[in-house]
Amino acid sequence: MEKYLKPQEQTAISLFDKERELHEESLIARVWLISDLQQSIPEKAKRSLYTALEDFYEMKLKCDRIWYMGDSIEGSDMKHLEEMTAMQQDAFEKLGIPLCYVMGNHDMDIMHKGKAPVFYNMVKAHKDWKCIDKCDDFYFEDTIGSFNVVFLSDHYAKDLSWWACHGRVYGDESGYPHSEKDLKALSERIKNSGKKTLTVSHYSYPGGNRASNFLGMMMPLPENVFMHIYGHSHIGDFTWAGKDVMRKISWVNDCDIPQVDIASLEKDRGNAIRSAFLEIYPEAVKISFRDHDRKMWTESFTKAIFNS
Repeated sequence: MEKYLKPQEQTAISLFDKERELHEESLIARVWLISDLQQSIPEKAKRSLYTALEDFYEMKLKCDRIWYMGDSIEGSDMKHLEEMTAMQQDAFEKLGIPLCYVMGNHDMDIMHKGKAPVFYNMVKAHKDWKCIDKCDDFYFEDTIGSFNVVFLSDHYAKDLSWWACHGRVYGDESGYPHSEKDLKALSERIKNSGKKTLTVSHYSYPGGNRASNFLGMMMPLPENVFMHIYGHSHIGDFTWAGKDVMRKISWVNDCDIPQVDIASLEKDRGNAIRSAFLEIYPEAVKISFRDHDRKMWTESFTKAIFNS
């Protein structure tokens, strides 16, 4: 790891850090939000991951969770996939922070060779980490502070006959068990819970960057959905991201629900080794974006909590 750590000059404390210190005593919970390390070459993955980790260690921010929004790996070279999976397992285990993970489309690349996703199986076997319980589930739940959290994941058949990613089903579509009725039922379940809810996925709802038709079947979202957080659309990726290539904050179509794109933890496609931090306070939820290569905060977004 040391070969990737670059000496950098110590910068003066930023306005972001001053504000954080001012409110630290009222902080309820903090989550490190990461997505789209997405490298097919292990050396490139190491460079991006270790740059982010070096900065994370230097910040000394106590985090209660890590939420990993998919595309942890890329490609179908099994040797490379296993190396990159082991590298990340080792790195995140050393942090000692509970991790929640959803699959993204590139986590499923190996399915084209009739093999199960490597990173998912590693997370599933880890006693302190969470993901979909069964490989053909499309969501799981957790809590953070007073919020319920619904994680929406790509998924696949136990017999590998089909897999669902990028808003569509591949392989034997006739065996796919979920329909719009199931998505609507989840939306109703969220509504009936009465709890403020965060949703987390690899993809956005309609209105966001590179939106998912699958998630669109949940709409209209209930009013107690507070915010959506996703990856997939790498900020600065002019090849795939389209006209909204630099957009981080958008709103779900026809809903007063912000959705936040935090991708990506690499800068071969994106324009920065980027992640974000979600902080929950009694009166607001704040997301701050971090450029790990420059070791600096770049933007933040805050939404007030109204207790009805």
